[in-house]
Amino acid sequence: KAQVAPLSTRPPLRSVCKMPLKQGEGQPAPPRTNLVGGVRHDVELSEMAERFAKDGQISFSEAKQLWEHRADTGSSMEIQVNTLKWSMEAYKYTDKAAALMEILLKGSRPKSYFRQIDGVKYDRELLELAEKSAKDGQVSVQKAEVLWEQAMDGGKVTDIVRRTLQYALRTLKFTKPSAEYLRRMLENGSAEGQRGRIKVRWMWVRRKDSAFPAYPKVMPRKDHRFTLVLCHPLGWGGGFYLGCGALVEDFLSKSRLMRDHCKIVCPGARTYKNWKMWFRYRGKDTSGTSACHAQLVNGKDFEQACEFVIDIVKSESDLLGSTSRVAVSGYSQGGCISQAVGLSLPYPVGLVISQRGMLMKHSMDEYAARGAAQKHRQRMLLTAGGRDDVYLPANQAEAKKWLVEQGMPVTFKLFEELNHGDHNKEEMAFIRSACTRQFLKADSETKRSVQRMCSQEVVLQRAPSQLWAGQKRKRTPTAAAGSAASAATASPRASAAAGKQRRASRGSVDPSPERVGAP
Repeated sequence: KAQVAPLSTRPPLRSVCKMPLKQGEGQPAPPRTNLVGGVRHDVELSEMAERFAKDGQISFSEAKQLWEHRADTGSSMEIQVNTLKWSMEAYKYTDKAAALMEILLKGSRPKSYFRQIDGVKYDRELLELAEKSAKDGQVSVQKAEVLWEQAMDGGKVTDIVRRTLQYALRTLKFTKPSAEYLRRMLENGSAEGQRGRIKVRWMWVRRKDSAFPAYPKVMPRKDHRFTLVLCHPLGWGGGFYLGCGALVEDFLSKSRLMRDHCKIVCPGARTYKNWKMWFRYRGKDTSGTSACHAQLVNGKDFEQACEFVIDIVKSESDLLGSTSRVAVSGYSQGGCISQAVGLSLPYPVGLVISQRGMLMKHSMDEYAARGAAQKHRQRMLLTAGGRDDVYLPANQAEAKKWLVEQGMPVTFKLFEELNHGDHNKEEMAFIRSACTRQFLKADSETKRSVQRMCSQEVVLQRAPSQLWAGQKRKRTPTAAAGSAASAATASPRASAAAGKQRRASRGSVDPSPERVGAP
């Protein structure tokens, strides 16, 4: 019998048979990559981001998983970074998740997620926000809402987040309404916070005999008592405010008064060389300098844009029977227009708002040239970003000083962490609170007109204003009134029934409406 060698001394079978290894055998599979817009991305990482975003957004914990999993994909660091940057553009990240991912992509090391006090772990970021909110003495309801929104990151409240809010309530000073609000939210869990999210529905309209494009407007769920006009920034259109997490969604989900009684109009600027802009600039670009307010502008563009917005304000004021029931707001270049409109109007409106806008020298010169009878005191609200490198905070503070010298009541708020293109929940809560206060004041002091339609608007695409999140599509009262009216020709009794149906469809519209309740 042949002697068999021990296994440890036998040569590998393939070396004896001299058979070559199959390609990829005995080594890890190469990473899967593809080209997106000429840039190579990691397929495994992008598929993981897509799975996380299926519920509408990528949460903080999911962003951490993405970052930790990138090392296991086998692709190069450059491909991993490109994929993660692409995911931030392709999918919605929560504010907390986006902040974490930006820090990690910059190569910085984030702070610990937790702060340990007396052996108990708390959410560091939430606790720091609560402490910052209490710096002026106590936490207001407005700031408590911001705290809860931060706690609801990802759509649920974790045990550590709940413990952090309870610790803040014990150790920091809250106003009585703000403490009650947070305790109620903690007792109800995330259900109440989830119910606050809605789908924004709008219809497209255009002005008769106007060179400006069609624009969206959002109708109130109930009777129309107030109007908010929003002017978009340069490069955007009327839909700028209508996206997920934008100003309109925030207003409608957080304020019953705005949701039930405020029409929101988003006029759009004209297009110049493929750019949506309210006016063109002339001469040397002075943005980012101390002379940013003195940038030369195309006077004709500027005047036409102001006239267009003023025409909308006038129509809405006539519709409501009061100018104090209308507010005008704008962002960046739209803020330049909202301030110019406020100075140009021959009557005071409820509120003029500017987010990251600039009071241009052109507007100041036009105002100074008017007679005393044509000047009216407008209530102004200005917000600025501490990191704004386009319209500098110092220039906006100077604009506030000039407006005060003209006898106008001005509220100025600087958000230190914001740059020119940023907004946050605290700023939106600040603006929402100012609007609701002014509208409640206007409702208590003035009577509302009973007009139903604006004669200067042509509806291009009607969307059901009653179709909100969580509701089934159903026949609206207006549609029922229309069908009743068509049957009214059958008999006098049918005509009377149709009239009754139309009156019912108008809801609470009457010459002496009751005062709107608290938002």
